Amino acid sequence: MRQSSVTGKQPPKATATDGNHRKLGAKGQRTRQQLVDATVALLETNGLRDVSVVDVARAANTSPATFYVYFKGVPEAVLAALESASQTSPELESLIDRDWLAPGAMKDARTFVERYTELWNQNRNIFVVRNLAAEEGDTRFYEARMLQARPMMAAISKQVRRAQAAGRTPADLSPQSCSGTILMMLERLAAIGPISRGDEGVSYTQLKAAAAYHIAMMLGADRG
Repeated sequence: MRQSSVTGKQPPKATATDGNHRKLGAKGQRTRQQLVDATVALLETNGLRDVSVVDVARAANTSPATFYVYFKGVPEAVLAALESASQTSPELESLIDRDWLAPGAMKDARTFVERYTELWNQNRNIFVVRNLAAEEGDTRFYEARMLQARPMMAAISKQVRRAQAAGRTPADLSPQSCSGTILMMLERLAAIGPISRGDEGVSYTQLKAAAAYHIAMMLGADRG
């Protein structure tokens, strides 16, 4: 089986450590994960600023003192949760790596949008918090966002360049800007689509169909 060109060599996952960067044993790892899981669960109904260390400790059936053994604060627990969240998958990698100049691209574009938004919403709580914090200027969350987006951005950029070489996409467009625009569109779609009411013909299904069309055209799909 050939290696996907999407991710290439993935960065190694960070080793779980406590607040002093000491490697954790099995018990410490379980406690740390319980705190991370409690933080993520609380973010389902609360904003980042509304979740306190006391809230997380109570939800994890432990104490604030224990929380501070592992994290400096709630944002650090969210960053820890982001370490294991992904914005790509083998299926998405296979879809984006297809020949977009060949027939069937529009169907695959619809599947790509469906799978991407599904995966994004599996981590919805922390991705929404991540993006908001990044947009407010927190460089830690910006860097986390870019790290998770970079593999897919590289794969999309490759396909844009291929479409440009075939004369299907304007040559003066920046492939990186095209890929960034596509991912921003998909992230926003994943975030607001499930809560859209469908007013005036703007249902989640219709929004995803429009997004798929834009992606297919950007990647050089046949307009015939």
